[in-house]
Amino acid sequence: MKISDEEFLSAIWKSVAEHLPYAATHNYFGNKRGLVPNDEFYVRYSTHICTARRNNRINLPIGNSASMTRIRKLVEQGVLCAEKRRSGEAFYFWLPDDLNKPAFEITLSMLESNGITKEPVDGFGFDVLARKITNSLMEKFGDLPTQIFERKSEAA
Repeated sequence: MKISDEEFLSAIWKSVAEHLPYAATHNYFGNKRGLVPNDEFYVRYSTHICTARRNNRINLPIGNSASMTRIRKLVEQGVLCAEKRRSGEAFYFWLPDDLNKPAFEITLSMLESNGITKEPVDGFGFDVLARKITNSLMEKFGDLPTQIFERKSEAA
């Protein structure tokens, strides 16, 4: 099955959107959750994907070498961003910051408006809230956000 760049990028975005509500909160003992700070470290932590764990995050029927080749190609084209690396090493890659930062901030805002604070609060029903936030992000930014599509068309 041939997977287009757009389908690949859409799967990365969906993975990020699904991970954001969980990564934007600390998980405390006793099923409690608290907001992480709105800073660069947590934006990176919430939105970057390690190539060593990419198949667990990007749910597509694509092999290891094919997904790595695709990631490298999209990084070279400037569609994805990546840290500097040496050949053969795992590395982190991510979608453009002009998508990640607003998505992270919207996630924090939605968590806060639903009663999650910096102090640990009861996390009962958090999975339902996380799905609601993911759906809102997908609705706001789309399956393939314009920030990604614009970079893809510029690279072509």
